[in-house]
Amino acid sequence: MAFNNQGFGPRPPRQMFNVADMNLKCADCGTPITELPFKPAADRPVYCFECNKKRRANFAR
Repeated sequence: MAFNNQGFGPRPPRQMFNVADMNLKCADCGTPITELPFKPAADRPVYCFECNKKRRANFAR
């Protein structure tokens, strides 16, 4: 269970941003990205869910 910043109670669902009109593609595999949990910056790459999961696993090692 995820907790909020005060340490008690469940965290509300994350706000998702529709980015379909931006024609974004995953920087690794090229999969089209239509929704993100943040507003993307033009100077930073974005990754699909699967590629992001792989990247995060590599940082944990």
